[in-house]
Amino acid sequence: MNKVICPYCGSGLSRKGGYRYSEADGRLISKRFKCLECGRGFSIPISDDVKPNSLPRILLLDIETAPMEVYVWGLYKQFIPHGNVIKDWFILSWAAKWLYDDEILSSIVTPKEAIKRQDRRVMAEIWTLLDEADIIIGHNVDSFDERKIKARFILNKIPPPTPYRTIDTLKVARREFSLSSYKQDYITKRFDLNKKIDTSAFGGLDLWKRCVSGDKEALDIMLKYNKQDIRGLEDVYLKLRPYMRNHPNLGVMMDEDACPNCGSEHLEDTDAFYYTSASKFPVLRCQSCQTPYIRKAKALPRKTTLRSVAK
Repeated sequence: MNKVICPYCGSGLSRKGGYRYSEADGRLISKRFKCLECGRGFSIPISDDVKPNSLPRILLLDIETAPMEVYVWGLYKQFIPHGNVIKDWFILSWAAKWLYDDEILSSIVTPKEAIKRQDRRVMAEIWTLLDEADIIIGHNVDSFDERKIKARFILNKIPPPTPYRTIDTLKVARREFSLSSYKQDYITKRFDLNKKIDTSAFGGLDLWKRCVSGDKEALDIMLKYNKQDIRGLEDVYLKLRPYMRNHPNLGVMMDEDACPNCGSEHLEDTDAFYYTSASKFPVLRCQSCQTPYIRKAKALPRKTTLRSVAK
């Protein structure tokens, strides 16, 4: 496969950015790319018929949901049966961005949709993004966002999107670190990243109550809050990425010998080895994202013929 090489830094890691047309006759003349190493844009003549060594489609996603309205007999330690539900939850808004892109995509229900608790339109928009994505990143995405989205898909009679992998930054933080808190709000503050908007300035829960009552100002604030979460989410993902041991293998998706975590081809041999019970593998470190959790697929020749006894 022919690679697209950045003319400025020599990297083979790029994202396709569209096409350029002739101003004279509208003819397609070149493909545009953005280098993910140096960040500069460049074009390749269309006549070269090259195939870009591009990253998979990696989507950062976050949703905001509306609260339920229920009948209760008291305020403390109440078990609320499903028959007590007056109005069920629904998805108020979503925000997303493709990894490394500057644009934040987003949508929110209209005041009329909020009052009627109708989220089919925004769910159709989420479906389009999920159907295009190879990987979805979210904080608690496995337990919250993805399951909530699927629930609203099936309730709105929307079929499932094509398969994708997920990266849950909450799971990564809990598994790899002993932090005082694993909330995105704490992590962004602790590492001085893009911080969440403090909704207490807008009344806390009252903001959600105003949203479901169709308050346009409250809905605008909610969307702004949702979009800021995406900025923080990308920062958290990039901060934790070098420590991710089970990151979906981008090299497999790109069909290249590239870093499994970031897709860079700038890999360096180390003096370390990864051992299984029967084999020994050389370890590499990515010079882009700095992860050392990369090993060669082929084991080194074995000198020992002995094995441990299976349990």
